[in-house]
Amino acid sequence: MILDITKSVTLQVPVDRVWALLQDPPRVAACLPNVKDFRPAGDPGMWAMLLVEKLGPFSVQVALTILVTEDPATHRMTAKVAGDDKGGQARVRGDLIAGVTATGDAASTIEVSSNVEVLGRLATLGAVPMKRRADQIFELFVRNIGRVLEGQGG
Repeated sequence: MILDITKSVTLQVPVDRVWALLQDPPRVAACLPNVKDFRPAGDPGMWAMLLVEKLGPFSVQVALTILVTEDPATHRMTAKVAGDDKGGQARVRGDLIAGVTATGDAASTIEVSSNVEVLGRLATLGAVPMKRRADQIFELFVRNIGRVLEGQGG
């Protein structure tokens, strides 16, 4: 099953501050719920992490590798994601793209899109509960990013 999701949010923060945060993968990972053990994984731009999630009757622990590439000229980055659940419940492969654009003197819009293939028993749940959970994760991520940028955390 393919999850193709695009979300955006406008923050009252200048684009340069938002872009500086997005270029710091450990700080971004700290803003995501259920991310454990985020660490460098060898080559520049390569990261590893454990995603721990409960969705419906499934509890998964997906060991992910992530290759991050950045285009500072356009304030866009791509993360190629691949991983498998330790218990064999899921296999995940895909791309996440994040970009930030100025929407005023002191405001920025972050747009995140994903095209992720989920295989295995987790895929039997269908797209609706996965998209609902993706919406919840995005809302938490935005709230946490906002707190970091406002100096309340991270």
